[in-house]
Amino acid sequence: MKDSFKLFSMALCACAFAACSDDNGDGGDGGPGDKSAIQYVVMSGTADGTANYLQLTSDPTKGTIDPTNKNGRMSFDASNPDFVNYNNEILIGMNYPSQGGTAGPSQAWKLVDGQLVEHGSRLQLDGDVKARCFFNDYLLGLSDQATDNDHTSRVKFIKVSDFSSVTTNGVLDCDDSSKEPASQMTSQYGNEAWGVGDMAQYGDYVLLAYTTKHTVQDNNYQRAKASYGTDLDKNFYLGVYKFDPTDADKEYLKFQNMIIRKSEDHVGQKAGQIKGNSRSRTETGIEVVGDNIYLFCQGGKNFRSGNMEVPSAVLRISGSNIQSGKPVAIDNDYYVNLNDKTGNRYLWRCYYLGDNKFCLQLFTNPGQEGYNEGTHLTFGIFDVETTDYTPVTGMPAATDVVDIALACATDTSNGTVTFEVQTTAGANLYTINRNGQATKGTTVEAETIKGVSLLYQK
Repeated sequence: MKDSFKLFSMALCACAFAACSDDNGDGGDGGPGDKSAIQYVVMSGTADGTANYLQLTSDPTKGTIDPTNKNGRMSFDASNPDFVNYNNEILIGMNYPSQGGTAGPSQAWKLVDGQLVEHGSRLQLDGDVKARCFFNDYLLGLSDQATDNDHTSRVKFIKVSDFSSVTTNGVLDCDDSSKEPASQMTSQYGNEAWGVGDMAQYGDYVLLAYTTKHTVQDNNYQRAKASYGTDLDKNFYLGVYKFDPTDADKEYLKFQNMIIRKSEDHVGQKAGQIKGNSRSRTETGIEVVGDNIYLFCQGGKNFRSGNMEVPSAVLRISGSNIQSGKPVAIDNDYYVNLNDKTGNRYLWRCYYLGDNKFCLQLFTNPGQEGYNEGTHLTFGIFDVETTDYTPVTGMPAATDVVDIALACATDTSNGTVTFEVQTTAGANLYTINRNGQATKGTTVEAETIKGVSLLYQK
């Protein structure tokens, strides 16, 4: 099961009320805890963004939530929220600034005696976070930094157990072609810079899925952007690191080794990179289930053609390819072309439901991807052990969906994931189970939806 989840988001305001939430797109298993004290936190807001609310329900399958009801409602202050859940125990609201703007503090909550109370302090993240995971009780994140002829990734982390301080001054060099990993990212057209599409804990190590970026001349400077695409789209790159939050030289992530898989070495089994999702936040892709590591590769745009030239695929690291707890190679006897199973639909995100099963969120139109809302409205259940795929039934028609909120609630104890869905008829919670059946639930009478999350009392 995935020991690391994903990172941060927004928020403000603490209040007493039963609540809970989960937005880990990973194979995380929080464990039931005291299931007599389970609450779903439903996030919503006004259309103009002037007010945002957290409200609670113990049953996402029925009833109505009305944000205009001041009783039992708490407010949070964030225009661009990103919620993430630690082990179904602590809800963290990361607050990012809009481009060129400012952001309020990030905050955490947990359940105490069935009430949602503030945990720790309110912290300033100092910018965005693109990829994130939990490493033991640290919330660890990376943010891309691109200046003239310089591409780096800032390393940030918070100790979740006390949530009292944030470190933001770590740096990874993303384009130094004299050493790994950048020295291994070379095509016939030259070296590329890199970012991170996902990150995850595996035992004593942090795994980074690299996303390569083509570099172009721009106003006398070399610039690299993910939107440019890459000449290395048919290659998969994974970095293995040690995390040391006490390092005096601020090298908090220390490179250990690199795993490379090139499609040219696997005829008929193309696999590209884990590149993350839209809204500038990357999560899901490296999924730990038991002792195995599954790699859900979304694929990416080729710079030369401007097209997706490799399918979404699933790879695995297991057995002898994990030596003394360290991943060293990708299995040669496991490969799944997801496009073949999903009707040529590319993968957007995946959510672990337990029992080797993942809920896949796919781009709606066959053969296409996208970065706008309303482009990833198809769902299916994929079993990584049997490689069986089952389309999900019971979700609203894609033509009726306005938005599906990013934050969702996964519960591996009963094998479900719950989404907040806005349709032309209004907003509701929808719960998908391991069998591929979606059930319409709680009505949310909100102008805008922000997501749903789950907490157990620990």
